[in-house]
Amino acid sequence: MAKDLFNFESEFKLGIETVDQEHVKLVELLNTVHGLVSEGKKAEAIEYFSLTIARYVTEHFAHEEAFMASFGYPQLADHAKIHENFKKSFLQSLPRLASYDEAAFRAALTDAFTWIVNHIGRTDRKYAQDYLAKAVPAGGKTG
Repeated sequence: MAKDLFNFESEFKLGIETVDQEHVKLVELLNTVHGLVSEGKKAEAIEYFSLTIARYVTEHFAHEEAFMASFGYPQLADHAKIHENFKKSFLQSLPRLASYDEAAFRAALTDAFTWIVNHIGRTDRKYAQDYLAKAVPAGGKTG
């Protein structure tokens, strides 16, 4: 079995359990794709990537945006635009993946991995800080 491409280290946890769980799931999906590629199962990897990650990204963004709206995150519109731009770029790559374009697949996988690391580590951290400042009393927990 291949080593995971990415481990969801504590530095990427936002402290919001439901959001962190979805981020972990997204990372697990990428790790599954990486494992399939490492095992030489490129066609399976492309199909899995196209079907599961595309669907999950759309669901996750909807959940995340609803969560931000629930506590009145002031930069929600900007954050939603970032999500929309990623989705648009991602979905535009899918037809090339369907034809088993290996270069397109590698680029899409790299883009997804890089985007997740940067987006969770920077952009999502901003709304998490806003939420935690509003919602968590000293010593409290989120869930």
